[in-house]
Amino acid sequence: MAILDEEIRVLLKKNRDFRNVWTGESAAHFGTQLTNFLLPLVAVTALHASGTEVGLISAVQFVPVVLLSLVAGMVVDRHPPRRTLVITSVVRGAALGLLGLAQATEGLTATHVVVAAAVIGTATVFYEVAYQSTIPKIVPVDSIPSANGLHQATYSVSQLAGPSAAGFLVGKLGLSPTFAVTAAFFVGAALSGALLRDVKAPGVPQQSALRTIGSGLRYTWSLRPLRDLCTQAGLSNLHEQCFLTVFLVFAVRELGLSGTVVGVVIGIGSVGALAGSLVAARVGARITVGRTLTGGVVLAAVGLLLVPLVVVFDLGAFVLVALLALAFVVNGFGVALFNVFAVSLRQAIPPENQLGAVTASYRLVALGTLPLGALAGGALADALGPGRAIWIVGVSYLCVSFWLMFSPLRSATTLEQARALGERPGSGDTLGEQTPAP
Repeated sequence: MAILDEEIRVLLKKNRDFRNVWTGESAAHFGTQLTNFLLPLVAVTALHASGTEVGLISAVQFVPVVLLSLVAGMVVDRHPPRRTLVITSVVRGAALGLLGLAQATEGLTATHVVVAAAVIGTATVFYEVAYQSTIPKIVPVDSIPSANGLHQATYSVSQLAGPSAAGFLVGKLGLSPTFAVTAAFFVGAALSGALLRDVKAPGVPQQSALRTIGSGLRYTWSLRPLRDLCTQAGLSNLHEQCFLTVFLVFAVRELGLSGTVVGVVIGIGSVGALAGSLVAARVGARITVGRTLTGGVVLAAVGLLLVPLVVVFDLGAFVLVALLALAFVVNGFGVALFNVFAVSLRQAIPPENQLGAVTASYRLVALGTLPLGALAGGALADALGPGRAIWIVGVSYLCVSFWLMFSPLRSATTLEQARALGERPGSGDTLGEQTPAP
């Protein structure tokens, strides 16, 4: 606990609602990482699926983010978060339990896995929107960065440990018991969500689903700070995914690294993300929210640009791998700083009855660019060669990382100051001169 700042320790000790919700989110994170490993694995080993089928299984978990994020925002704004957190956790656990049962009875097919992946992906969209919309309702505004820092740290740890744990469980227990263990994580998330009893729905005006979704989109886009955050997140994720796709080809074909080494290099980046998550609140308090936000995304871009830069020099294999890992650590640290405050700002700025809509709109833009980035990276690597493509993507990322330098968010000193921008949609071009509406 010594690595946690005082604000996080206070939240965990004294805020029962936050402690319960964070515990459930932690269980859900680990369950999600195990699931992301297991579904393609069972397709390859038990079903002998083709590459196209394996790709389809991975893709259908992501498609609901694009198709259903706005619907999830509407649902979250109309219903108590406890209901959404519990139902979506139960659905994911049940889907995994049924897959384990089918595997044990030798009745599992590729169709079962694809359907389960779609169901799990859909439930995850609703769960994440509900969780992120709940935090500002149970945590004081000045504690939101610390809460999100702990959230990002948990995510980084699950990314680092989840696949390894899944591989160990499959090797020791087999697929069906591992499905059962994974389902148990979601059962734990449901139990934690059930303990959230005092947070009610914000009571949005009753109107048609399309009007509610349209209203949320218009509100999100009407505030320049939210609009800038959405744009920066979308551009950053586009380049992150594009770079990762090119790097996989570049590292294997031009650097001659094995798949295991490439996985270790990328995985070590999670250490940087973990560190960034834990210190983000303290960094923001020292150098202001705006500088941490804008500096984080630039640092993330610089980290990735170090990858082709170190390859220019004639280095030994060990030094090269160490420097590549360091580049991903720098990238992970910067991404964590940006994510903590991007999430905190989008939770602090909108009023309670727009939290779900803003969260959903942001996730749609931020995550919707991921498949585009993967496709663009593959196309660039084929058209230009991975060595040239990795430079182009790295330089392009550095250029777009300065987007927030031209945003009013750059001068935000605290979340309280940024929160005033939510008082008057359509305004917000000058943080220092913003006057709250009466």
